[in-house]
Amino acid sequence: MGSHDSMKTRKILILKFSALGDVVHTLPVAATIRKSLPDSYIAWMVEERYQDLLLGNPDVDEVIPLRTKVWRKNWNSKSLGEILHTIKTLRRQNFDLVLDLHGLLKSGIIARLSGAPTRIGFHQKNCKEKINALFTNQKAPYMAKGLHVVDMTLTLLRTALGEVEETKLFPLQVPGEMDEKVAHFFSRNPDLAHRPIIGINPSAGFESKQWEEVRFAELADRISEELGCSILLTWGPGEKFKAQQISAHMKQKNWIAPPTSILESIALYKRMALLVSCDSGPLHLAAALGIPTVSIFGPTDPVRNGAYGVNHEAIYKVLACSFCWKKTCPLGTKECMQQVTVDEVFQAVKRDYHI
Repeated sequence: MGSHDSMKTRKILILKFSALGDVVHTLPVAATIRKSLPDSYIAWMVEERYQDLLLGNPDVDEVIPLRTKVWRKNWNSKSLGEILHTIKTLRRQNFDLVLDLHGLLKSGIIARLSGAPTRIGFHQKNCKEKINALFTNQKAPYMAKGLHVVDMTLTLLRTALGEVEETKLFPLQVPGEMDEKVAHFFSRNPDLAHRPIIGINPSAGFESKQWEEVRFAELADRISEELGCSILLTWGPGEKFKAQQISAHMKQKNWIAPPTSILESIALYKRMALLVSCDSGPLHLAAALGIPTVSIFGPTDPVRNGAYGVNHEAIYKVLACSFCWKKTCPLGTKECMQQVTVDEVFQAVKRDYHI
């Protein structure tokens, strides 16, 4: 692919649009490019609602927001105009290299329309949508199961840059005013911080990834009673009801987090001693911040998509139907989640929780 010298002023475009956890898992790619090619210009195209994750990131020179959610809802001449404008802006940039870390039809088309001469993507067998391979002109080697998605993206990067010194950094910046909002919540609830805080994040994007509220309530009661910790129930858009249900089922005192933006939630997680979560964006945010986690996995594979780094434990069962990656259980039983017991999760919390 040429020496590093010839690539000094390279303009590089990263394509990773969503979701929250996936964007977090791609941060080491930008950090590694910046370390290997300090003079390169790095742009990142991301869904508008996740762009705050890249705020103040020293490894990203430009964030190009995609409004696909809005465009999908209101498909009209205005949205078409916006899409054409986005593509025009991309082409004007004259990118040398596009890294398609998404492996979708949509990302493949954008890679192709960018006009970049080098478009690197995953091997067809590793693409979420196989057709993606038609739009990239260099492929990463096929990666067998057992590799975490962070390592998969860094392997793709090596296809582009040759052997690089990997930087597994997850820079997440929180502006002062976000910290202040969270500090205000704590000052209104002074008892909360009297004991170490363990967060419980019961929500997950797929219904199949969710564990029962009554189990979370029983687990939280045991953590509060036996480990002497404060329980903070967290939630995202449209999920407050779940936190309220768990709170209502609990016997011990507990707190429900205030509504938070992505950046405010980072400020919130930073105050936790540990987070218990299903497979969801907040799990990966907490892990990126170095917060120990205990996670409950079912239809998705924690080896590939679990919390990355040390001090993380995933509780899961390998069944005949694992791992299906389906949004709803094809068998209608959610057996993989049902088999995870409160005691198993509690014992993991006990092992991984350090004051």
